[in-house]
Amino acid sequence: MQNKDNILYYVPMQNCQWSADDKGRVYLIKEKTKNKLLKKIIGWLGRSQDFHIHLDDLGTAAWLAADGSRSILAIGEALKKEHAGKVESAELRLAKFFAMLARDGFVRWGPNGPRRGVGE
Repeated sequence: MQNKDNILYYVPMQNCQWSADDKGRVYLIKEKTKNKLLKKIIGWLGRSQDFHIHLDDLGTAAWLAADGSRSILAIGEALKKEHAGKVESAELRLAKFFAMLARDGFVRWGPNGPRRGVGE
């Protein structure tokens, strides 16, 4: 029986723009600010309007697996098979990874998502 309060059973869904670099690694794109005045100032300074958060190989694999159809537990099992030997205790690391991404708005939880306060 699944415990709905266990984060390992949550289903992460991508909730931001992203792209891949020439090595195939994913980077997440997040707006620096929504304030129009600050955007103009950043533009005048010739700076990028966005943050680019680069993920490593395992982060990339986890991000691509977060398609809204698999739980963190299922993603962890798939990563263990795909990256045999590289991944130990994948589920706990993935739970922390996705909780941090959810806190910052990069992912959202599927229909059976967390109760208030989890991942924030």
